[in-house]
Amino acid sequence: MYAAQSLPGPLEVSAAAPLPEGSRTALMVIDMQNDFVETGAPRQVSGAMEIVPAIANAIERMRVQGDLIVWACRAYSLDGSNVEAARKPQFLRNPYAVAGTRGADLVDGLNPWPEDLSLVTPSYSAFFRTDLDLKLREAGVSKIVGCGVDLSRCVRATLVEAVSLGYECSVLGPAVASRNDQALNANLADMADLDITVEE
Repeated sequence: MYAAQSLPGPLEVSAAAPLPEGSRTALMVIDMQNDFVETGAPRQVSGAMEIVPAIANAIERMRVQGDLIVWACRAYSLDGSNVEAARKPQFLRNPYAVAGTRGADLVDGLNPWPEDLSLVTPSYSAFFRTDLDLKLREAGVSKIVGCGVDLSRCVRATLVEAVSLGYECSVLGPAVASRNDQALNANLADMADLDITVEE
């Protein structure tokens, strides 16, 4: 049996980060790249090709409203030097989303505009080791709508972190895909429990 130990000294409560200010919404389009979307691609996500029209429609609608479009993508080195440790063995067996290759390009039908925000993400959350939070605050964004792939990984990780940073968040149900319907539905339900609105 281990004896209970008291924590040393009084615990200090760290100050919360200031809430995002502004009234703009950002649509985050996550990992809609050929190697994750096209049929037969190395890391094809089930149903990813089918959600392209829904994402394109959301982009068009939100551009008219003056919202910010954010493109979060992967761009790996062929030697795997910038791949997450957990993914590296699999990546080295069958590389995907390699910078400068067609596999890392956005899928046909989704086209960035010069005024959009684009970033390369080094891990599941688009906020991890990027300046995304700063850029969104500078743009006056207080709400984030997520779409893309894979819902159970990068989309979910990004929106959960966004909630922690004080953003109002939602996920566009018809514009996300995951490895199967069970994973899709389970993650949508979990995200609703985390105060992320599921839009239909």
